[in-house]
Amino acid sequence: RLRDWITAGAKWPDKLETLKHWSYIPPQRPVLPAIQNQAWPKNEIDHFILARLEAEKLQPSPVASAETLIRRLSLDLTGLPPTIADLSDASDLSDQKYEQLVDRLLSSREFGVRWARPWLDLARYADSHGFQRDDLRDIWAWRDWVVNALNANMPFDQFTLEQIAGDLLPNATPDQIIATGFHRCTPT
Repeated sequence: RLRDWITAGAKWPDKLETLKHWSYIPPQRPVLPAIQNQAWPKNEIDHFILARLEAEKLQPSPVASAETLIRRLSLDLTGLPPTIADLSDASDLSDQKYEQLVDRLLSSREFGVRWARPWLDLARYADSHGFQRDDLRDIWAWRDWVVNALNANMPFDQFTLEQIAGDLLPNATPDQIIATGFHRCTPT
């Protein structure tokens, strides 16, 4: 078809209009929507939430109790319910104590375990091969590497590079070689 187009005397366009891809457009803060209840929002995101609630003729829910907030935070960050010690501070939950709890949960090993799960699922991590002969395989070291990488807040490009080609990096460390266990997760 291209040959037919060329032999028919078609010319390449003099001007080629290109569209700018969304990923190359710098993000801009949107204008905050108009709201009626000016006292409710505590930050910019609240303006958008309240605008939608007001459009639907709904009222915001009351503020959750300190125990509920601590439970939600713990489940979101670690996948585990809060400890008794965490809940004992609920009677005096200041913003500072809440931030300290966030920092403690983010620095816990359980944080990496919780957030490793989706990656391990996508990589098809399992203790068996997954097909015909369901032999066991030892790949727990790679799982631990993923958890440790997430807990260390490893940049995503480095996280993927080490899993795909960690053994090919100059002076590869044992951890970078273990990272390539990613390739052993596929069913065989």
